[in-house]
Amino acid sequence: MKNRLGKLVIVGCLVFLVASGFAVNETAEKPVTGETEEKMIPPPPSRPMLRGIWIASWGDGILNPGQCKELVDTVRASNLNAIFPEVRKVGDAYYIKGFEPRASNIKGGGDFDPLQYLIDLCHDTSDGKRYIEVHAWLVTFRLWRKSMGEFPEGHMFKKHPETIMLTADGKDNKDSTMFADPGHPMTEEWTARVFRNLAEKYDIDGIHHDYVRYPEYEGDWGYNKVSLERFRKKTGFQGKPAGDNPMWQAWRRQQVANTVRRVYAEVTEVNPDCLVSAATLNWGLETDPWKWRSGTPRMKAQQDWVRFMKEGALDLNCVMNYSRHKTQPDRFPDYTDLAVRTRWDRHAIIGPGVYLNTVEDGFAQIRQAIEMGADGVMLYAWGGLTNDKTVTRKQYFERLKKEIFPEPVDLPARPWKDDPVYGSIIGRVTDQSGKWLEDVLVTLDGVEPALTDGTGFYSFFRVDPGEHTVSFRDEKGKTMRKNSKLEVGKTVRIDVKM
Repeated sequence: MKNRLGKLVIVGCLVFLVASGFAVNETAEKPVTGETEEKMIPPPPSRPMLRGIWIASWGDGILNPGQCKELVDTVRASNLNAIFPEVRKVGDAYYIKGFEPRASNIKGGGDFDPLQYLIDLCHDTSDGKRYIEVHAWLVTFRLWRKSMGEFPEGHMFKKHPETIMLTADGKDNKDSTMFADPGHPMTEEWTARVFRNLAEKYDIDGIHHDYVRYPEYEGDWGYNKVSLERFRKKTGFQGKPAGDNPMWQAWRRQQVANTVRRVYAEVTEVNPDCLVSAATLNWGLETDPWKWRSGTPRMKAQQDWVRFMKEGALDLNCVMNYSRHKTQPDRFPDYTDLAVRTRWDRHAIIGPGVYLNTVEDGFAQIRQAIEMGADGVMLYAWGGLTNDKTVTRKQYFERLKKEIFPEPVDLPARPWKDDPVYGSIIGRVTDQSGKWLEDVLVTLDGVEPALTDGTGFYSFFRVDPGEHTVSFRDEKGKTMRKNSKLEVGKTVRIDVKM
């Protein structure tokens, strides 16, 4: 495992004095009569943490070598230590070693690989340069905009149009945006292949879900024909369920969870060092975040990130804690508190919506997240860092370094990766012809049960090392048993044909 932690620099809190609104002569020994001296808020105490930034690929940032170099140079100079570049925005690819179509707005030439170029820049520690983590940001279920025209060759919707998500009245988009339905097994299968391939082919530090949920738009979503058929078979429900039907909500939440679990299992199997994270929701200003089970993210978007963390299906919970500091004063601390308290043995990374706020208010939220014990902060985003359009990017980062991050810090330790105590057991169940078998009961050591999902996949995380017995029983009562030895920090795959 790479040693990504440099020497910890311990700094004191610096206090800077500024004039209260008038230029002060450099030789002046005291303010002009009538003026008052003001103290700037000192930077937060330095400690190991992730200091990251999202880079959307709809605009500039990673589209050619010059943009990549400007990005990495700015991040280093500002004492940030992680970047999250968007390398899949609508089922496309900002990298070469994959199977999805190349993004249409890359400007660096046909052989330019934005992801690899960023990795090379960020991982270069020559001449004292500090290591920067690269977490590949992939949009998971939102895969197209109709305004972009026809699906390109190799796109998931070109190969598998049957996976497109529908509304209750049969529509496939809202404002041209189209989603893949996680209730269709091929959606999970394709997604897992994309994430696994990327973690296997590139030396990335992390891989990052976005839109790992149902749409935010009004109306009932998830009525893909195959998903509905699977739901009816599972529950015995007749007809078309209403959007707020509890069984239908639970079904859709489970499909999202299946994809999250599958991706974590596949990624960590091929690249045990790679961190898996997700950009998660803070919707529901009207709802007490601690009433999570009835909250908007879980009940409307079917994204139960508290469950993801509890199950160990994510390493980092990167909460998109977007709120306006002045008019929504409780939303940011409430969701920060929820994320910190539900991180279990993993990390809570807080993403202030700095783009919604003045520089000062955005900085106040960053300080607040650090003071509340977050394991890091993420800025959204490179393309827009404040609602004050008079502040340039250069000015913003100069202030960020001076007022928030005056010194570099190490990344936080990840003991579940660096010094693990558990392992994982995963696998797939098929029939003799290779067809995926759903709802096979899989039992670990006769105690812990799981059911295979629509792709025949199952997983057990946080498993103690040692000898284990995995048992399988299909719907017809046929049983099988497999024994295996699990080493600490490893993933064992047990595939069976029944």
